[in-house]
Amino acid sequence: MLTLKIKRTTVAVAWAGNNTKFCEGPGKRILAAVAEMKLGEIQIRDSFRTADGGISMIPILFLAPFPGMANLATAIAQKMGIQVIVEVTDDAQAQAIVNKYPDTEVIVSRGGVAEKVRGFDNMSVVEITMSVNDLLSVLSRLTGQGIRRIGIASRANLFDGTMGDFSIADTEVYIRSCTDEQEIHQTVLQFSEQQIEAVIGCRMAYETARECGLVAELLDSSAVSIRKALEEAVRIVKAKESEKLQAAQLTAIIDNIEEGVIAVTGDKKVSFYNNLAKRICTEPNKKLTFSHIVDLLNYRNQEKIVSINGNSVLARIIPLEFNNKKRGDVITFHEVSSIQAFERKIRFSSYQKGLYAKRSFDDIIARSAIMQQLIAKAKNYATYKSNLLIYGETGTGKEVIAQSVHNHSRYHKGPFVSVNTASIPPSLLESELFGYAEGAFTGARKGGKQGLFELAHGGTIFLDEIGELTPEIQSRLLRVLQEKEIMRIGDDKIIPVDVRIISATNRDLFEQVKTGAFRQDLYYRIHVLGLRIPPLRERAEDIPLLFDYFVRRMSAREGKKVRISAGAMKILKAYSWPGNIRQLRNIAEVITYGGDEVIEPAHIDDVLREQETRVEQSKSITIPAGGSLKQMEGEIIKCLLAKHSTDEVCRQLGVSRVTLWRKTKDLFQ
Repeated sequence: MLTLKIKRTTVAVAWAGNNTKFCEGPGKRILAAVAEMKLGEIQIRDSFRTADGGISMIPILFLAPFPGMANLATAIAQKMGIQVIVEVTDDAQAQAIVNKYPDTEVIVSRGGVAEKVRGFDNMSVVEITMSVNDLLSVLSRLTGQGIRRIGIASRANLFDGTMGDFSIADTEVYIRSCTDEQEIHQTVLQFSEQQIEAVIGCRMAYETARECGLVAELLDSSAVSIRKALEEAVRIVKAKESEKLQAAQLTAIIDNIEEGVIAVTGDKKVSFYNNLAKRICTEPNKKLTFSHIVDLLNYRNQEKIVSINGNSVLARIIPLEFNNKKRGDVITFHEVSSIQAFERKIRFSSYQKGLYAKRSFDDIIARSAIMQQLIAKAKNYATYKSNLLIYGETGTGKEVIAQSVHNHSRYHKGPFVSVNTASIPPSLLESELFGYAEGAFTGARKGGKQGLFELAHGGTIFLDEIGELTPEIQSRLLRVLQEKEIMRIGDDKIIPVDVRIISATNRDLFEQVKTGAFRQDLYYRIHVLGLRIPPLRERAEDIPLLFDYFVRRMSAREGKKVRISAGAMKILKAYSWPGNIRQLRNIAEVITYGGDEVIEPAHIDDVLREQETRVEQSKSITIPAGGSLKQMEGEIIKCLLAKHSTDEVCRQLGVSRVTLWRKTKDLFQ
């Protein structure tokens, strides 16, 4: 048993499948019509169902002009599977009733009440209309009682403003549309004076007719009309719910993007702004002002960098058009600091490519005074932006110093790009360093390619073996050092870069400058600051530390315990180490993998002798006897090219690159 409480009347409803019984009372006749309606004639969205499968209250308020309609509306809503609020009211009380339900979104009513609530703000109103069948049903009932003069008085919205006198068979019908209850009252009084026998109308017409002693019939809305009105109300609620969801999604998106958004109307008033825009436009005194924004409207369809409350932003002004008419503007802007941070974040993905420095000053194993002085000087140089040249023999650890300087510098959060210039063919080095535009040459990657200088933006680029650069690359590198900007091959756009350049060489660059092999102006550009890495023979007291470190690390990897004798260590300290730390590491690796638990002097002698033999053999060139002079020359060039770069071969032979090319053009065919 479900009890529905409605103002002025209570109706008890018992549900038993499709059979519905109503108690005796004012709504018996009109409620009986509901029993003929089929269950499930309208499907309710899942959003109106509770977690346990029940039906939740939806924001529809049904305002009935009399109890009978309220009873019918309640029963129809039950059949539809929706819960609506039903109240009986007149025009005067409509405002108070609506105020009781602030969550209402749609009001269903008719006549004067519908007209009254239509003027309320943010309220959708669905009017219950009268069908011809509703009217004919009442007229038929009255004529069946022998009544031949019938007056109809109602609000204009019930019959779309229809007025006039009509004859139906032998019955006279007088229809009057009224604007308010007072006019309805007066119209019924006039009917009484005109000898009208019966009056059909709304509550006011009904009550006035009864007072005049006339036959009175309420102008009822049928179950079909009420159901259609409720269906329309549900449709509106669904549409509003969808609009609210879309608005909430849009607001959430706009408020959480890393971009300020401000909408400006045609009269230059701000109508919308997101959270980022609010933060930027709020002055230090907590006052929100958009004065800076309005000034930007002079730069439509442009991008402009401006300062707003001390924040540098990149603003874009987009005209807003609707139905081919300009309706205002939308201004979007990014904080310059945010753009830079985003750029750093993208560039920081270079860590995934290995473009970062692994070593720091803490990783350098040294206790000699010369190395301690070097480390102190390197730490001091790391605090500056000036270009740094690291020079020393092969294998002294120039890249370790370079990485340590980077990690100790202001660029430590940026990438560390290491380039061995000698390992990249001269024909490819330029495109690797500076990148290229799409279509710059045959085989160029679609979309072009970033160069290593671009990848190093905000960090450090380490140019190892810089003495191997060709004159053409030296010239381009000089421009980068001077202007801090690059241009990709095949492009016409300048790209600014903020990089610190650390160079390294095992050559005497000053001597190369004297011979013209290296540009003098480039030399002084890269050698603003200089660090000479001492060879291992100048820091002999560091040899035991380094050798012990290498042995322990390699033996741990193999699960062994290896110990070095004092005699063996004495030999290591006395050796000249032409290959420096790299050679020392190789010796430690060979001895550790030899399987002996104690390293004796003999082990050291054997390994050193074997390496020196290889070096001596690598310095010799074998020329078969009986060959021609040209063949002998070819063998010499082949052997040199197998061990050295083209420039080094030219230097050793004392010939130009063109001469070398001429002598070798048929050599490898």
